[in-house]
Amino acid sequence: MEENGSLYGAETEEVVTPQADDAAEAEGEESSESPEQSRQSQADNRRYQAARHAGEQAGYQRAMDEINRRIARTGMRDSSTGAAIDSIEGLENYSKEYRKKQIEARAKAEGRSVAEVTAEEEDRDYIREARAEREAKRKQEAEDEQLQRWIAADAAAFAEQYPDVDLGKLDENRAFRRFCGSRYGKEPLADLYTDWLDIAKEAQLSAVTKTESKAARSTGAGGGSGSETLTAAQQRALDEWNRNYPQMKMTAKEFLSRAR
Repeated sequence: MEENGSLYGAETEEVVTPQADDAAEAEGEESSESPEQSRQSQADNRRYQAARHAGEQAGYQRAMDEINRRIARTGMRDSSTGAAIDSIEGLENYSKEYRKKQIEARAKAEGRSVAEVTAEEEDRDYIREARAEREAKRKQEAEDEQLQRWIAADAAAFAEQYPDVDLGKLDENRAFRRFCGSRYGKEPLADLYTDWLDIAKEAQLSAVTKTESKAARSTGAGGGSGSETLTAAQQRALDEWNRNYPQMKMTAKEFLSRAR
């Protein structure tokens, strides 16, 4: 299993877009729709896309309205005009004007041109931004390195506790990946797998208990060891369990004792 596999990251669901759907249809069998049905489908798709776009725009506008209401509630006013600042556009314009006045005041005090001071301020801004980007990148690289070390150590600990389990096959088990969910990265994989085995065992035995009566269990067809007998369904369930979990194989006696 690759260290960056789905066991060690957030699981994502496949998203099928209209474009992907069209491409899949083009690669498969030709559509059996009539020309009229095809035109209707295209018209429906356009309406759906328009509705989604309208919904997105409406959501964006609601968010902006809320931001503007919060700005207005601060009671801020433009120091030059006295006008209320009640929108993000007004706040941005005020910021630009304030910066412009600061630069003009500094240029006058230092006997320099506004253009020269403006260029100097822009250079300082660029340096600050570049420094912040480098710091953010360094921090992210350090976090990634720490995560990789943790993944390697966790995988080694898992292999030591469950040497017979193929991590590659476990990674392909969608049910197990869903079971891990957001717990992965917070708890050792071996602990998660132990919990998974307990749940799987309970589910397996519960299914047998619900479908087989005690009388059937005591008089069913052979397949166990010694004097223990299993029904055909029980034997299939036991065989499946032992195939799936070789490190926790059960005898017929153990199976019956848990199923009762």
